[in-house]
Amino acid sequence: MKSSLVLAIATAAVLAIACSTSGTAGAEQSGRRGVSVSLDGRVAPHVLPRETPAPVSVLLSGSVRSVIGDTLPRLRRITFAFGARGGLDTAGLPVCPRARLRNATRPQALSRCGGALVGHGSILVQIPLGPKRPLIAKAAALAFNGRRSGRPAVWMFAYSASPPVSFVLPFTLHAVRKGPYGLLLQAPLGRAFGPWPRLRAFRIELGRQYRSGGESHSYLSASCPLPPRFHHLDVPLARATYHFDPAPTVDVSISRPCKVRDAP
Repeated sequence: MKSSLVLAIATAAVLAIACSTSGTAGAEQSGRRGVSVSLDGRVAPHVLPRETPAPVSVLLSGSVRSVIGDTLPRLRRITFAFGARGGLDTAGLPVCPRARLRNATRPQALSRCGGALVGHGSILVQIPLGPKRPLIAKAAALAFNGRRSGRPAVWMFAYSASPPVSFVLPFTLHAVRKGPYGLLLQAPLGRAFGPWPRLRAFRIELGRQYRSGGESHSYLSASCPLPPRFHHLDVPLARATYHFDPAPTVDVSISRPCKVRDAP
């Protein structure tokens, strides 16, 4: 069945992946009770139609830092919120069962669920073996289309061969009708990581164009619905909420330019 979710990926928020010829906006930072977090984001292309949604890809990156010691706090949950008008289309896109990714290597994950691939990136985790010698592991990440309790989901599969680290971060997608953001991506990282690894940084890009039933589809799409007299405006793009265990909870938001591509 066709699964299409109309959301708001930023009033126009969808825009602004800086091209190689344009400048890039820096990451926003926020801190509370000894914890500092950051968020950066882009959408490509950075110029979109005013009304009709067009295919896009979304890049998010962020980090976690302790400002009072070397030990990172345990991240229990992370939530990303997007605003704007766009959509998520999974019609005809294969669905990867989460169980296929457990204890898999990267080649195994691609062999089992390659048809459901919707993104990629990297995740940096810190494992506190001792107060003065934490183990740092950088894992390549692959994003797969999934479903959880009947809702659209994204499985972020991360794997490192040395040291051997493998985990699946289950992001569920929720549409919201009120406020500046229209879509929430939420993952319970505490259970996914287990008791030891601590998230240090991440970089994830989502987006894919594919064909199904003889028609073209885009996993993500967006427009830049500014008022007629506006052609360029900074708008909210995303907000990340980091829930640490036992505390604190830290929010950080970013805005990016929305540029209109008017029809000829």
